Amino acid sequence: MAAPLAGRRVLDLGALCAQRPHALAASMAARLCAAYGAEVVRPVPESGEPFARLPPLLPDGGSALDRFLNAGKRRGPAATGAFDAAIGDSAALGAHAAAVPVRVRLSVFGPGEDPPMSELGLLALSGLLDIVGEAEGPPARLAGHQPAYAAGLAACTGLLAALRAGGEEVVEVSLFDVTAWLNWKAPASVMVLGAAPSRSGLPKDWHTLPVRDGHVALVYQDKDWPALRDLVGDPRLRREEFLTIAGRRRHHAELMAVLRPWFAARSRAEITAAAQARRIPIGPVLAPAELLDDAQHRARGFLGPGGMPHLPLRWDGARVGAEATDAALA
Repeated sequence: MAAPLAGRRVLDLGALCAQRPHALAASMAARLCAAYGAEVVRPVPESGEPFARLPPLLPDGGSALDRFLNAGKRRGPAATGAFDAAIGDSAALGAHAAAVPVRVRLSVFGPGEDPPMSELGLLALSGLLDIVGEAEGPPARLAGHQPAYAAGLAACTGLLAALRAGGEEVVEVSLFDVTAWLNWKAPASVMVLGAAPSRSGLPKDWHTLPVRDGHVALVYQDKDWPALRDLVGDPRLRREEFLTIAGRRRHHAELMAVLRPWFAARSRAEITAAAQARRIPIGPVLAPAELLDDAQHRARGFLGPGGMPHLPLRWDGARVGAEATDAALA
């Protein structure tokens, strides 16, 4: 399949954005454009690449974030020539891309509403912080840069649509709107149940449990309980207090006292194989290095030998413009 943006030039202004969430989102959108075959040019300020020392750091001291977001891009002090599209915040676009026909403008709340904002602030405003983590502890920040990366995906989608339509267009992407969309279950719960979910009201059905060689994610629904009960095989699980989901929630501590020793005595592979045989959605918690050898990732060709994801993927696992993308990452 031919790369859909082959022959297009995209200006990545992520390094010139004033705020970190905007910079990450613009860089992610441009990263996808490069994977779609575009020539992506990334001007950097005199101080250098802002992502160059951001964690996580690689053994050689470089930034894995920089390596991932800027793969396949051409960096330099200035951008010259004509461009089909540009991605950045309001100030960066105004200073460097006023004549570019398609401009993707990132802001916090929308045009003209761009106050100082962090990714943590976006998570809090969207309500996501209220549903992550244990009720007894502090809110837990989502791993990675999920709000910014989701905004980058939205920005790339809008850019592709604008290029296909032709002509001039400003694509507006609100970081808050995207983050609120990630928490779509909150408004749905308000409409259906009359209240938004919160950590204090979430049932304790799903857990991460220690096992002999790490951890597994114990994820099951009420329909899976008989299979899980039989898998563990402890007669105490047939007691009356564990017959219903309401009873298991009320007697959570007693339930865990029965389950934990069984899991702790077995390996991740042993538990996963036994659970899959009974169609219980239990899976291992993998370390980053283990993902390189994950059977599903290998089958889909998702990760390269050095751990770099091959993006984007089609629904059937094939990579778009794979030859051009691989050459750019080499």
